[in-house]
Amino acid sequence: MPTRSKGTWSDFLFRTFQTLYACDFFQKEIWTPLGKKIFYILFFINIKTRKVHIAGITDKITQHWLMESINTLDPVFEKANGKSALIHDGDIHFRIKFKQHFRDLNIKPIKISPGSPNMNPYAESWVSTIKRECLKNFLVIGKSHLEYLIHEFVDYYNNFRPHSSKNHEPLTALAKKYDGQIKSKPFLGGLHHHYYREQITAMILSEKFMTISATRVFLVALSWKDHGLNT
Repeated sequence: MPTRSKGTWSDFLFRTFQTLYACDFFQKEIWTPLGKKIFYILFFINIKTRKVHIAGITDKITQHWLMESINTLDPVFEKANGKSALIHDGDIHFRIKFKQHFRDLNIKPIKISPGSPNMNPYAESWVSTIKRECLKNFLVIGKSHLEYLIHEFVDYYNNFRPHSSKNHEPLTALAKKYDGQIKSKPFLGGLHHHYYREQITAMILSEKFMTISATRVFLVALSWKDHGLNT
C-alpha cells in the first residue's frame, strides 16, 4: 500500500492516473436447464482510457481458470513501462501467482483495504453501468447468452457509447463526421444505438454507379435494336 503520510488515496489515484489499471469480479445469476446458477465475470479497466477488458466468465473460480484468463490479456499490458499499477481487492483468488504474473509484466499489484470499495471507484462504477444499462434488461438463459450480452455491451461501451468524461464522445476516436444520411447501428437487439452520418462521397459514388449501370443497359438495348435483335 502507498505510504499514507505522503497523501490521500485520491492523491495516489491522481498521481498514477496515466498508468493505472483496476480489476474486480462481479456476478450474475442466470437460468440454466438445471435451474438458477451464479456466474462470475473477471474484468480489467484502464483508468486513463476507461476501456474495459473481459478476462473470463465462469461458474467456478479456480486458480487454473484465473491464470489462463489473465494470460489472454497479456497484450493489453505489454506496453507497461515499470510505472504501472493494478488495483485489486482482497479476494482470496488474487494470490501469489496472480500478483507475480503482473510483476513479471512490470505492473505493481496494489491491494486495497478490506471493505473499501470506494478505493476502487472506477471498477465499481463500471459494474453499476453494465448492470444498469445491460444485464438488468434481460432474462439471461445459459452461459452463451451471458457471454454474448457482456461482450456486445463491452464493444458498445469501448467504441460507441458517449461518455460524459470525454465530452460525450466515445472512448475510441471515430472516423471523421460526415454530412450524409443519418444511419443507426443497433446493439443488444436495439437496447442501445449508435447514430452516425453516412459519408457523402460514398453516397455519390453509389449514385454514379447506378447511373452508369442504367446508361449501359440503355446503350445495350439500342445496340440490339440497331442489329435487329429487339424482341
